[in-house]
Amino acid sequence: MAWTGSIRSWWAAQMTPASSAYRTPSHNDFVAILDLPEGEHQYKFFVDGQWVHDPSEPVVTSQLGTINNLIHVKKSDFEVFDALKLDSMESSETSCRDLSSSPPGPYGQEMYVFRSEERLKSPPILPPHLLQVILNKDTNISCDPALLPEPNHVMLNHLYALSIKDSVMVLSATHRYKKKYVTTLLYKPI
Repeated sequence: MAWTGSIRSWWAAQMTPASSAYRTPSHNDFVAILDLPEGEHQYKFFVDGQWVHDPSEPVVTSQLGTINNLIHVKKSDFEVFDALKLDSMESSETSCRDLSSSPPGPYGQEMYVFRSEERLKSPPILPPHLLQVILNKDTNISCDPALLPEPNHVMLNHLYALSIKDSVMVLSATHRYKKKYVTTLLYKPI
C-alpha cells in the first residue's frame, strides 16, 4: 500500500498498517503521517498494483485526465486546539446518529441490588491457570523424565513450591530465553 500526491511531486510513499497499543496491526487500515503546507493538494493510493482514488473523498480530474482525490489545507488547520475541537464535534454528531443502533428494550435508572451471597464471594486465592504446575504432572513413559513439557506462557517467571515429601521442599522457576525454556529446581531438606 502506497500513497502519492502533488506535494511529493508524485513520488510514492509507503503506508504502514494502522495499529495502536490496544490493537494488532490491521490488514485493512493503513496510515501515512505527512506535514502538508497550506493549499490544495491532489493525492491517490497504490493498492494491489493499481492506482486508485477514494470515491468517498472530494475528487478532481488532473491535466492528464486522471481522477485524484483533493484535500484543502487551510491556515486554521494548523491551530491544534481548534482542529481537535472540530474533530470532536464531528465525532459527537456521528455518535448521536449511532445511538439508534442500541438494542431494543426498556432502560431504567434502578441500581442493581446485590444478594448477600454475592457480596461474600471473594476472588480465588490463586488464578486457575497457575495451578497447572509442570512439576506435579506425571511424565509420559515414552519421554525422557529429565525433559518437561513446554510450559504455558503464564507459568513463566513464577516461583513454585512442590508439596513437601520425605522432609524435602522443592522449589522451581521457569524462564524463557528466545525459544528455549529453562526450569531451575532447588531442593531444600527440612
